Amino acid sequence: MSIEPFISFRDVSKSYDGVHSVVEGLELDVARGEFVSLLGPSGSGKTTTLMILAGFESPTRGEIRLAGKRLDDKPPHQRDIGMVFQNYALFPHMTIAENVAFPLSVRKVSRSEQKTRVMRALEMVELAHLAGRRPAQLSGGQQQRVALARALVFEPSVVLMDEPLGALDKRLRETMQYEIMRLHRELSLTIVYVTHDQNEALTMSDRVAVFSDGRIQQAASPTELYENAANAFVANFVGENNGLTGRVMPDSGEWAAMRLADGSIVFGRAGTGLAAGGAAMLALRPERAHVAATPDAVREAERQNMNIVRGLVQELVYCGDHHRVHLKLGHGETVAVKVPNTQHHDLPSLGGQTAVTWRRDDCKVLPANAAPRSTAATHDVVECSTTFASSSASPLIAGVN
Repeated sequence: MSIEPFISFRDVSKSYDGVHSVVEGLELDVARGEFVSLLGPSGSGKTTTLMILAGFESPTRGEIRLAGKRLDDKPPHQRDIGMVFQNYALFPHMTIAENVAFPLSVRKVSRSEQKTRVMRALEMVELAHLAGRRPAQLSGGQQQRVALARALVFEPSVVLMDEPLGALDKRLRETMQYEIMRLHRELSLTIVYVTHDQNEALTMSDRVAVFSDGRIQQAASPTELYENAANAFVANFVGENNGLTGRVMPDSGEWAAMRLADGSIVFGRAGTGLAAGGAAMLALRPERAHVAATPDAVREAERQNMNIVRGLVQELVYCGDHHRVHLKLGHGETVAVKVPNTQHHDLPSLGGQTAVTWRRDDCKVLPANAAPRSTAATHDVVECSTTFASSSASPLIAGVN
């Protein structure tokens, strides 16, 4: 017997002009107590989906259910949903306790009950000792904790979070990630979380729904998304990916075979929709590739029937726990390899020729599409404290919480 999903979207679409859809044919189920992140680039439809669930936008088509009951025909204040925004949306003239109490006062909860619930909510986020202060006297991280307490104080069925950590610095953001994860676990919260940060989604979520052009490209566990992307967009957007392009070869046997522009033939797990002679992309994570800087290493890779490509070492980047090697292939494409710092003696020489190898089951051949390449590689390099070498140089909203 199938279990009724706690939240369900059925054929939900949203268009503002009647021609172009911001969200198109959305089908998504969320289980009770599940943490689901909506991940995607700007304009992909993830925030619109959250606003439809919150009641701030109305779907053009389709229906949404919560605990089996229609939700899309109810106003926001009747949906039993807490909301946390990126900009906190705290009342500056109220104390922290008064801000947290606001949703309770809107719901006509008695003052004595308000006081009990407010202190309980502030204790959850470890801010009870700051109940008498005003928002301007708190740090950004503390203000976001207050916003979180306010979203939880009336014990909603669902908590929605729209880029809640986007305004925080890296260290605070990581601290708040674990704080939200702790509350999710301890309170068995159902959370729908919008972010464009891939690492945030992978770290925090039970499942991630990847959006592009108003549609879900794949909804799966973080491990499944990263290790077994459904298409080229997901492979490029989630994490860092070496997307080598080529053509599918016929009669590949057990593996999907692909010919690169320089004539090299590489093999990988076969994605769906491959056609002989069709354009394809081989998805390879940088940590799954290995530098074979010596003839013995290349011979060992050949003995193990691994993929081997050769090229020029274009960049070496020191990133603390690992080095990054960028290898330019003969046809112009670049392969990035992460070499653990424990293997620094295996690093090739800058400007020299070397080989990169990887196991066939550590990559996947997918039909090519026009999806933009992920910027994860750039972010990864920028965040390294590196030695770099290169061969070339509102009140209304607050009331809903």
